[in-house]
Amino acid sequence: MAVAALAGCYVYRPLDTVEPQVGTRVSADLTDGGSDTLARYVGPGVTSLRGGVVSTEGAAVTLAVTSVMDRSGQQQFWRGEPVRVPRAAVRDFEQRRLSLGRSVLLGAALLGSSVVAWEAFQGGIHGGRLMPGGVGGGAR
Repeated sequence: MAVAALAGCYVYRPLDTVEPQVGTRVSADLTDGGSDTLARYVGPGVTSLRGGVVSTEGAAVTLAVTSVMDRSGQQQFWRGEPVRVPRAAVRDFEQRRLSLGRSVLLGAALLGSSVVAWEAFQGGIHGGRLMPGGVGGGAR
């Protein structure tokens, strides 16, 4: 559960550099023509690719693709297959970054739920341990 939640702690923001650097995790938003050009490699109607930059050459960037998004918003996961993406096919690149705010909120939520679970297993949040002899503690 925590591993799945940690994926939500990342956001995509504009690149700090003119072109993506090798090793950077990016999202490449495709132009309409780029979607058509890459359809035979990534499937029809794909609007964006996500993955790690493997190499950059003058006219293209090669990505180890981890997911693709189509026009209907459906995401398909890949296993890092390399795809050569012509720069002319890309509207813009965004870089994957850790979201400090989301990470702090996630950490607080996990800590809070851990405390609640701990208290529940220790007899309740209000210290409601059963007394010998039943609920009220008195002998009957």
